[in-house]
Amino acid sequence: MSTKTKRMNIADEKFSKKNAVGFAFVRLGNILAGLMIGEITYFATNSLGLAAAAISVSVAIKTAIDAVTDLIMGAIVDKTHTRFGKARPWVLAGIPMWLTLIACFMAPAGLLDDTGLLIYLTIFQILHSAVFSTMTSIAYETHIKRCVVKEENRIKTLTIVGVVYAIGSLVLQMALPAIIAAFHGSQTGFVIMSLVTGAIGISACICSFALNKEYTEEELAEFGGYSVEEAREKVPIGQFLKSVLKNKYLLMYTVINFLYMMILMSSFTTGQYYFQYVFGNLSTFSIVMATSAILLPIYIFIPKICKKFGVAKVIAASMVIAIIGVIIRLLFPQLLATQMVGYLCVSLPNIFVACVGSQINYECMEYGRYKTGVIAEGMYSAFVSFAQKMSTSLSSVLIGVILSMSGFDALTKAVLDNGFEDWEHLAAGGEAAFEQYVEGGTATVEAARAGIGFAYNWIPMIFLVICIILFCFFHLERDLKQLRVENGLNEDGSQKEEQV
Repeated sequence: MSTKTKRMNIADEKFSKKNAVGFAFVRLGNILAGLMIGEITYFATNSLGLAAAAISVSVAIKTAIDAVTDLIMGAIVDKTHTRFGKARPWVLAGIPMWLTLIACFMAPAGLLDDTGLLIYLTIFQILHSAVFSTMTSIAYETHIKRCVVKEENRIKTLTIVGVVYAIGSLVLQMALPAIIAAFHGSQTGFVIMSLVTGAIGISACICSFALNKEYTEEELAEFGGYSVEEAREKVPIGQFLKSVLKNKYLLMYTVINFLYMMILMSSFTTGQYYFQYVFGNLSTFSIVMATSAILLPIYIFIPKICKKFGVAKVIAASMVIAIIGVIIRLLFPQLLATQMVGYLCVSLPNIFVACVGSQINYECMEYGRYKTGVIAEGMYSAFVSFAQKMSTSLSSVLIGVILSMSGFDALTKAVLDNGFEDWEHLAAGGEAAFEQYVEGGTATVEAARAGIGFAYNWIPMIFLVICIILFCFFHLERDLKQLRVENGLNEDGSQKEEQV
């Protein structure tokens, strides 16, 4: 007569609402911080009057430092062993992350000249992004992985996180242009926004630390079918980087993340320039973004859709729809309805990336363990996070370069030097006002508008095409199922029942 062995099995894990709530709040806080730091270029050019090229240099310096700190932080997370766990303690780094972000928007414009303001913004951007944001973002995915081990539960948790993120970020995206317009792009508006979002973000960090408790190393090892000694073995950064070269899917997913973040930032940050200077009404951008609320019911079906088709295939399909959206707004640029439909389509991939994109990274971690023997968590997150943060920063650099090359600085200079409230006030005078107040006249205005249009439409189009091509060769889920079976597990990663 046989009996089943009593052992910890991934299949036995129950879904935890507490985990979902804690991770949802901290995710919302991190995304709010990402959206706010993405406003630095717009804030610096329109509120402080700094040249677009100058702030691009500041962002580039921050990016270069960020390139170093991500992998270092990944190694630190993997070496962290406390009574609170490996990743959980780093959640609290979100508190100084928010304080340094608020400091960026509270730049003492009346006390410093342009050079001083540039140095000030560079220092606080570095502290925010390269130090404290790196600590929280690198630990975030590892934290989820060590709190939720069943794939189905992770996707449910990530979906709930995505819903909270979507609603919160949508409200902020709709509010930002309206608030900026209401304050005529003044510093006061940005300070108010940073204080409100900062209060939400700091509260979210404390909430997540209290709610999201990790499994022990012994429990995780038993779930995964490996030894505790292997998990506690320190992996040098050099060894990890060598293993990356053997993990083709991590490399591909990193590139996709890099390009998609460029698309996301082009859609939002450049969108503000587009609707203010090309479409002619910044407040309209809030109406356009509000259409994203139509997509909210999709979240209900994400777990089932991903279970049936796979996460990667679902994201790739949504990017095809995004290309259609860009084409629609290119064909009919001056119609509000087509701008709304176009933005709706371009926003679709973000739903799936924000919700279940992390699941692909977890699968890359597992695939890498089978293919290379390297057990790492923080450094995998660091690798992908590095690509995302590089993309966010470089998108600001790219936008700044495009704006400067197209003559945009002459437009902001005309507003600031001639006492206009904002660009709409000047543009109301038509070509006569352009010829009188803008250096280079109407030709400069049209060139600047063309540059903004290229950044808003053609850059996302190009990057979306590249992402879709990469997804055509992305067979991670298929290969991972095969590796699990070869290593004595079921296709879903759960332990096979043993008879004694």
